[in-house]
Amino acid sequence: MRKNNALTLRPFHYVTPSISTMTIIMLCVLCPHIVMLFVTSSFQSLLIILSCVLSSFAAEAIDALLIRKRALNILVTLLQGVLTGLFLPPAYPVVTVFLLMFITLFIVKYSFGGIAGSWVNPVAISIVMAYFIGAIWFPTYIISPMTLQAHNASLIMLKDGVFPIYSFDTVITGFLNNNVFAKLGTNIPEGYISLLWDNSAFIPAFRFNLFTLIGSLVLFATRSLSWEMPTSFLVTYSFLVWLLCPVFAGGSLGNGDIILALFTSGTLITAFFVLPWYGTVPMTVMGKLCYGISTGVAAFFIAGYGLSAAGAMFSVFCGNIFSLLIQMIENYYREKQLNRPVHPKTHHVQEHN
Repeated sequence: MRKNNALTLRPFHYVTPSISTMTIIMLCVLCPHIVMLFVTSSFQSLLIILSCVLSSFAAEAIDALLIRKRALNILVTLLQGVLTGLFLPPAYPVVTVFLLMFITLFIVKYSFGGIAGSWVNPVAISIVMAYFIGAIWFPTYIISPMTLQAHNASLIMLKDGVFPIYSFDTVITGFLNNNVFAKLGTNIPEGYISLLWDNSAFIPAFRFNLFTLIGSLVLFATRSLSWEMPTSFLVTYSFLVWLLCPVFAGGSLGNGDIILALFTSGTLITAFFVLPWYGTVPMTVMGKLCYGISTGVAAFFIAGYGLSAAGAMFSVFCGNIFSLLIQMIENYYREKQLNRPVHPKTHHVQEHN
């Protein structure tokens, strides 16, 4: 008689997808960014991404063989390399990218632990190190105080040709104004569709915000991303930009351009793909909210009104430090609850049963 020794996970049910599943989903929703780089002939950026992926695999492989003696997580390693490459400017030397990322990742893995044991975001620390070593290859964006004081700074920059306006923008904007926004008693100016589609920024992660937003919806729908961190981060950062940014340029309160802040510095892709990196996130809902808020505050003081070449990654690195403190507090209260003495009456009932 044949015996069936197969094991299944039924009837167990997972509340959230596994790390492998979430990583596959993230890689899939990042594919349009890679395709658009091909379409726009951004081959140097693709070469930078390839260099980051190879460097990521090299660092993980050596760490797995010599230090950890564990299997290599191919999917996470691939995602780590792709995200890092998206945040690097194409002017950065390819060989320097490979060596810099390899050394940085190896030191981080050796010093702070593996995928779920490190409090340092590998993507953020790689970009921070790349900026310190090769800041000359990162673009410098300049905006005049007069533009910053305006309520629609991004619209002024669109009209001045800082951001391109594509031919299809007029058709789509007209359709939306006539069929959607007219019923709401408002309209949108030409240029915002182009800003969503491709703002032609020097750094790839800043460019295709429409695909980033669509990808975030997929992540939320598949439960690959919890709402607390990106929502609290974006709300905090947007509110501070709207309220205080013009003040620093001599303007009035509540006149900052949120669109400029969100669509020009990789803020969206940072919120949905980099900020929730494995092992750097608090466990509780309150902890995640505090993590997002603290990173949003850091982003305001570091990245400011937007147009920052590496401000988002510096903000995530600062957020990791706050997250470490938050997790220490979470562990303290968790241990306190576990060591709480049992009530005598409750203990007696349990023994009786």
